[in-house]
Amino acid sequence: IWGAENLELSFKTWMCGGTLEIVPCSHVGHIFRKHSPHFPYNGMTGVNVLKRNSVRLAEVWMDEYKVYYYDRIGHDLGNFGDVTLRKNLRKNLHCKSFKWYLDNIFPELFIPGDAVTSGAIGNDWSGLCIDSACCKSTDWRKPVGLYPCHKQGGNQFWMISKQGEIRRDEPCLDFTGGEIILYPCHGRKGDQYFEFDYKNKRIKIGVRNQCLAISKDKKRLTVNECNANDATQNWEIQSLEDKRVATHR
Repeated sequence: IWGAENLELSFKTWMCGGTLEIVPCSHVGHIFRKHSPHFPYNGMTGVNVLKRNSVRLAEVWMDEYKVYYYDRIGHDLGNFGDVTLRKNLRKNLHCKSFKWYLDNIFPELFIPGDAVTSGAIGNDWSGLCIDSACCKSTDWRKPVGLYPCHKQGGNQFWMISKQGEIRRDEPCLDFTGGEIILYPCHGRKGDQYFEFDYKNKRIKIGVRNQCLAISKDKKRLTVNECNANDATQNWEIQSLEDKRVATHR
């Protein structure tokens, strides 16, 4: 059953001595069916099969980095079966480590371990969490949403970088005076710089005296003048590692 085989082929090819070539004259096509004839499979939906295969992939190929994927799914691994044969295959092929893959094949990838902390960003007053509600670059530059906190990672999983960014891998929260949106991380702080005050539960926007808040109707993120008595500005980082978020200065 399909699911995550594209990643496994890439990891296995690069880590076990192969290469991938870009040939300008070649063409690759992929046609999706409207529905899969294989689901449900042994009582599992397509989503569950994909997660099961992804966990198996992480167990076999990602070494100590697998924990970052598990963070994204709330450490709900489920029953992913026996991967002993797959691990033995990797060992017998003398494949390189996943760190080698990151250092040599995909060095530009942001590693969650470089973050100050990670987890959901929840608002005490509303019970809502900041939710990206997207996973494709075509969804960037759109307002970031809110959704009841579910503690399952996914679209509510954020990483707080040492540069004061609130990011989801490539895109960061960005504020230029209008809506809070996702925008490609640029590393120059400015409109992507946030100060976290854990003690007072505030997320300050850059160098302004403005704080992240939720509208009174609980439908959207807003930015208002910082007010210690405004409960709509109360935020907590629901870290999966129970770390405290330092105030960035």
